[in-house]
Amino acid sequence: MKWKALAAAVLAGTMMLAAGCGGDSSSGAKTEGGEQNLKGKKLVMYVSFHEDTAKELADQFKKKTGAEVSFIRLPTGEALARITAEKDSPKADIWLGGTSDAHAKAKADGLTEAYKSPNANMILPEYQDKDGYWYGTYLEVMSIGYNENRFKEEFEPKGIKAPETLEDLLKPEFKGEIIAPDPRKSGTGLTFISSVLQSMGEEKGWEYLKQLKGQVAQFTPSGFAPAQKTGAGEYLIALNFISDQMLVSQKGQKIHSTIYKDAGWTLCPVSIIKNSADKEVAQAFVDYCLTKEAGEILVRTTNGVACNPDVAPPEGQKPLSELPLFKEYNMEKAGEDKQMNCDKFFAE
Repeated sequence: MKWKALAAAVLAGTMMLAAGCGGDSSSGAKTEGGEQNLKGKKLVMYVSFHEDTAKELADQFKKKTGAEVSFIRLPTGEALARITAEKDSPKADIWLGGTSDAHAKAKADGLTEAYKSPNANMILPEYQDKDGYWYGTYLEVMSIGYNENRFKEEFEPKGIKAPETLEDLLKPEFKGEIIAPDPRKSGTGLTFISSVLQSMGEEKGWEYLKQLKGQVAQFTPSGFAPAQKTGAGEYLIALNFISDQMLVSQKGQKIHSTIYKDAGWTLCPVSIIKNSADKEVAQAFVDYCLTKEAGEILVRTTNGVACNPDVAPPEGQKPLSELPLFKEYNMEKAGEDKQMNCDKFFAE
């Protein structure tokens, strides 16, 4: 097929030989002990987080088994749309990253399949699907970030207080200085509007979102873009995950980040796409993603907090038990209500 030929050409530059961990397709892979020989096997992934993270996971996976891995990087919404369009003839085996509400939606729509990994006990129960359809790899929390240099030069001399709460974002001096992800395309954006509606309640939440929308200068397809553009000084304020803001800060473009009260959050899961070509290698990769080794790669490359409790949080970040999360956040409901909430948000 022309599609396959084109995909092969596009993927050739990012092709990574990767290997997984022990076990067979019925018993799972042994990632902490012996390694399974998957040489000659091929795994195709849709990746909805940082390309560097996916590459390192694939490189280490290779060292364990020799399976060949390629991936395409897609924002959460685009990945879900592609998996939906390809449901009768899947072009990928794994969906890695994105947000858990999107993976819950994929489960509900019959796009992914259950797999009881032998490494499931390495992940806290609240961070995995009870039926084994997806497993959280790391957790991300919403944050208000602002460009420190611009604030000190342009706003602080005027006596303006730094934005650190959701209510601060409605101040007239910040109109046109806020950048946020588009909830129709970005899982980060959907996490934000869904968590606001659930924490504030429908009436108060929609009134807040209506006011905030008028303050936002740009909605981006990517959840990472607001941090990039804020770090570069194009906008003063970014509304996205703190891990993305920290990544930009570490590259020298300092963003001051605040996890606000009742912050929305999500897990970045891994799921097996239904009717994928090679279950054995897909299951082995899921097993590997749950290990401490993979968790340490995720923390180091994303600044997220690993769902494996044996992995230390990133430097400067609080452990899960101390984050001011909106703990009642219902990710399944966020996925179910996505279309309705996005339509209303952009119709207002």
